[in-house]
Amino acid sequence: MATVDPQSAPVKQAGGRRQLWYLPVLGAGMALLMLRVLLMARLLDVPGFAHYSMGLVVATVFCMLGALGLYPLLQRDMPMQLAHGRRRRALLLLAQALLVATACALVGMLAGVLPRAIAGLSGLAFAVAVLNGLSQQAFLVATTESRSAGEPLRYAWQNFGRAVAIVVASGVVAATTGSPSLVLGVEAVLSLAVSLAIVRRAAHGAGLPLALLWRAGARRLARAPWHSALVFLGISVIASLLTNADRWLGAELLAVEGFALYAFAATALVLAQAVQSMVGAAVYPMVARRFATAGLAPAFRLAAGTSLGLLAAAAAASVPVYFAAAWAIARWYPAYQGATALLPVLLAVCCLRVSDFWSAFLAASRHERLLLALNLAVAVLGCGAWLAWAAQADRKVGAQDIAWLALLLSAGSYISALLACAWRRRAAVPAGAGVALDPFAP
Repeated sequence: MATVDPQSAPVKQAGGRRQLWYLPVLGAGMALLMLRVLLMARLLDVPGFAHYSMGLVVATVFCMLGALGLYPLLQRDMPMQLAHGRRRRALLLLAQALLVATACALVGMLAGVLPRAIAGLSGLAFAVAVLNGLSQQAFLVATTESRSAGEPLRYAWQNFGRAVAIVVASGVVAATTGSPSLVLGVEAVLSLAVSLAIVRRAAHGAGLPLALLWRAGARRLARAPWHSALVFLGISVIASLLTNADRWLGAELLAVEGFALYAFAATALVLAQAVQSMVGAAVYPMVARRFATAGLAPAFRLAAGTSLGLLAAAAAASVPVYFAAAWAIARWYPAYQGATALLPVLLAVCCLRVSDFWSAFLAASRHERLLLALNLAVAVLGCGAWLAWAAQADRKVGAQDIAWLALLLSAGSYISALLACAWRRRAAVPAGAGVALDPFAP
């Protein structure tokens, strides 16, 4: 009689109501990371905060590479692989994503030796920002395992522990040195240490020595699903452009003080992305598992209900949020008083970004090529139209104009993805199609 490898058994989702506690725990962790940006605004001077904000933008742009597409592919496939008992295959792809992300970071850090400043950062400052991006990517890759296993509460505690460590350490460094680069470096080291600990625990749970996992991942890199990964890479690059085009153009077109003002107001966008990530930590793996086990229509209903429900909730909350933010700025951040005028437009952007699970449904249901085409069209048409307007304007572009660009791109992305989902919801795609076999299996 054949024996069953316990590591090949399907992963059972951690049940019930206990997992719902992930929302307050993860919310607390996200709130701490949000407060750390506000803390930097108080502890650093205005030029220092502008450089810190630009460093975070560089780090975010590095994350758009997504390990050359392996990370978004891992996000989609790992819930399906765990549902079908292919834990070792999933961990192999996770290790490959970390190895490729590290290689990309080493190449990016070499740009720090260039004599010309990049994104307002030069030399060591740019290299540290790339390292910070690697640490963020590593944490996202490492925690894919807990999210994909249907254990959002475990992911929430991982996120909360990392957030506490980062806020305490970055606050101490900012207060004692005033150096934005040193703050970004300390944050990077802490995130990398947490990520390595998470991967070690996951490998041990699968009965794999960590060294074996790294070697297997490196040997099989050529056999990774690069065709699908490169499509996801294109999606990540264009999506990052849609998300960060306002700040990139703001850094180029606005003075340092003007960009610092916009970066402060755009903290609302960071919060919206954090909330979307918080909900997506549970919803996106659920959509992928539902597609793998039940098919397209149930997965669509879950994504649509989440998207429309969050849009309504965010719109209702935006009014009290505006008045609370205006009061807080006047009370604690008088140097950024001009940011209040930007909030109405940026809160509309927040509502769209926090509720966009149409893109997640397209990716989970294997319509990634359609998603890539949509994002590319919105980026080209939206940025092209705004730049044409800016070139013809008689007045100098200001922070309010940059905010309208963010709204234009977010609305275009949301509406196009919604229409595509409504059109493709009846597409005949077999549930669970395309999930790779376990290469560790005999």
